[in-house]
Amino acid sequence: MNIGPLALSSALLALLFGVIAALAVAGFLARRGYADAGNALYLALGIGLLGARGAYVAGWWPQYVQQPSSMLNIRDGGFDPIAGALGLVLAALLIGWRTPPLRRPLAAGVAVGLAAWAFAGLVAYKLTATTHPGLPALVLSDLDGREVALEKLRGRPTVINLWATWCGPCRREMPMLAEAQRAMPQIRFVFADQGESAAAVKQFMQVQRLALDDVLIDGNLQLSNHYNARGYPTTLFLDADGRLRDMHIGELSRATLAERLQRIRSPAAPAPR
Repeated sequence: MNIGPLALSSALLALLFGVIAALAVAGFLARRGYADAGNALYLALGIGLLGARGAYVAGWWPQYVQQPSSMLNIRDGGFDPIAGALGLVLAALLIGWRTPPLRRPLAAGVAVGLAAWAFAGLVAYKLTATTHPGLPALVLSDLDGREVALEKLRGRPTVINLWATWCGPCRREMPMLAEAQRAMPQIRFVFADQGESAAAVKQFMQVQRLALDDVLIDGNLQLSNHYNARGYPTTLFLDADGRLRDMHIGELSRATLAERLQRIRSPAAPAPR
């Protein structure tokens, strides 16, 4: 979802909905004479988020070891929702045990917040599944000017990276994507430059010493418009039928790339190194 220049994921919106619902319940009960559990809810939420991040990092530890600084970069996602919910509940139980007046309003806030979060997440998932556009009937060109029909990309899982040579995050993640392209031939990686010329892209690849296959030129930003991409890099993860399964806005870490590839990878494909 785009709000002005901000692109908010459905997961973040669902979380915000749950937090607002929990705080609303706490505020309602405080006006009815119960202890104000607002600060306790924030504390429990913080503990839950730390647990969710810690569990995700542990689950993708081999990738994070290769890129340790990415452990602190939460902008690319990377939270375990089950671990986060358990951490939130355990933190609320501990706070309630230590502060009896907070037990009822805190329990009510946590219960309503979790229910609202789950409901919003389910609705977002259903809407995403029905509104995500498939592979468009567009024709782009490769670096030699040959036309490439995107519909011909069907048949195996595909990753389409929307990028530009002037984009710093695009430059940083490009070597990692090039490595994944070499390591996983069962998945097609397409690099669709947005709004630039083939000459500029060729020069960039020569200077950066990048060896990439399937580099396309999208001079009119057709893919950006089709998928409503409002920032670069934007990476699209499509299944073998050309259906969009995931869309990541911003720089990918090794862990988030591995997780997204796992969702679309065929069983025979090897895991990314």
